[in-house]
Amino acid sequence: MSPKINSAQQDAARKVAALQPGALPSAALTAPLTVPIIQYHMIDFPSPESRVRGGFTPPRRFARQMGHLKKRGFTFYTAAELLEYFRANSAFPPRGLAITFDDGCADNYINAFPVLRELGIRATMFVVPSCIGETNGKTLPAGEPPRTHFTADQMLEMSKLGIEFGSHSMNHRLLNQITLREARYEIESAKTYLEDLLQKPCKTFAYPAGYYTPEVQSVIQDAGHTCAFSTVYGPKDRVDLFAINRMEIFRRDRFLCQFARKIRQLE
Repeated sequence: MSPKINSAQQDAARKVAALQPGALPSAALTAPLTVPIIQYHMIDFPSPESRVRGGFTPPRRFARQMGHLKKRGFTFYTAAELLEYFRANSAFPPRGLAITFDDGCADNYINAFPVLRELGIRATMFVVPSCIGETNGKTLPAGEPPRTHFTADQMLEMSKLGIEFGSHSMNHRLLNQITLREARYEIESAKTYLEDLLQKPCKTFAYPAGYYTPEVQSVIQDAGHTCAFSTVYGPKDRVDLFAINRMEIFRRDRFLCQFARKIRQLE
């Protein structure tokens, strides 16, 4: 049985439309819409050579943040599950939350996965197939030192224990800066690779760096993905299922009170 939707959520549902790319909102919201999805990158410390450090969350801090979410009574969904609920109910589940990780770095397996497993938290990791088991800088800003990515065997282990794997494109190329033919390869080949490896449908997609175009959205939909995630570049007054914003947790969210203040927007 689906959880009951309260009156506030029903009112929000009347204002929010799940739209195909390019569609117009049925009604504007009076305040920005916050989708209950949070985003991480690396659960680790930056190396001394690193200049771009905002995407790093120290492991102990991450564990405290996950403990806070459990104490607040959130119900955890994979990204696909959360959006399937939204499609069926035109609202997000009460206190529902999806936790996502971009890039597939090995620290997600070493430092994040044990915490998620211990607390029984379902999550989604967006992976670049050409980086699986490799050490490189494909997913990083230019000039950053290379990072190791988790292996196929580690993915299979996590998949068996409730972690969803979505696509982050085959090579982490910025899809708004390449030809549509190249973008189609990035999208379709990554989906095929992940489905062959995991023997599960790859339903979700995260745009590298959050960038997309309407044409790229259409390719993602045609490839069979059910939703796609940006960072902050999607609509802020409605839910476009192929341009969903996420709340990113940064290294500067140092104290638990800062994290709690951010998360309060999702409750």
